[in-house]
Amino acid sequence: MQTENYVTIRTYHDHIMGEIMIAALSNAGIKIFRFDEINNVIPTEDNIEIKVHESDVEAALEIIESQEAL
Repeated sequence: MQTENYVTIRTYHDHIMGEIMIAALSNAGIKIFRFDEINNVIPTEDNIEIKVHESDVEAALEIIESQEAL
């Protein structure tokens, strides 16, 4: 997947929270690109970075903010 038109909308230090947000975005039909720093050769932190296409940023942020409020 090419990521040139993808924008980072959140970085989570908690993998469980990151997975919940990825599931919520996927369930809403938003394609995501997940960058998981644990897959690096020398991981520096245990982060999940969530990227979405620039055309989906607004909708994705609404979904994430509603989930974070729960």
